[in-house]
Amino acid sequence: MIQRVHDMIGRTATTLLKSSITNTRQKITYPRTNKPQIESMLITIAPGGQSSWHLHPVPTFVYVLQGTLLVQNEGTPSIRYRAGTAFLEATNTWHNAKNHGKRPLKLLLVYAGEQGKSNLIRPDK
Repeated sequence: MIQRVHDMIGRTATTLLKSSITNTRQKITYPRTNKPQIESMLITIAPGGQSSWHLHPVPTFVYVLQGTLLVQNEGTPSIRYRAGTAFLEATNTWHNAKNHGKRPLKLLLVYAGEQGKSNLIRPDK
């Protein structure tokens, strides 16, 4: 849910998401670590492109900046997200992000992870 708050002259604060569950209804669990790390990425997926199957072992915030994102989660129906939508990706669940649109899909991702550990895991080949 996007919420705009006007609390000062000349300043607007916009809440993009406030949630305690992922897009597949999982409760958020933070990594237990003495080496926490936040990582943010801008991702662009070309028309017809996809991320390929992967999972995130840590909480992952996604904001769709441009285009329409189709997320295929293993074991659940696909979910479509349009520009301006924010959500938390499923944790430890295989999924694939696709761009079925005619223009580039642009995403902002923010991982709540741990120093020295990957935020993204691909299946063994």
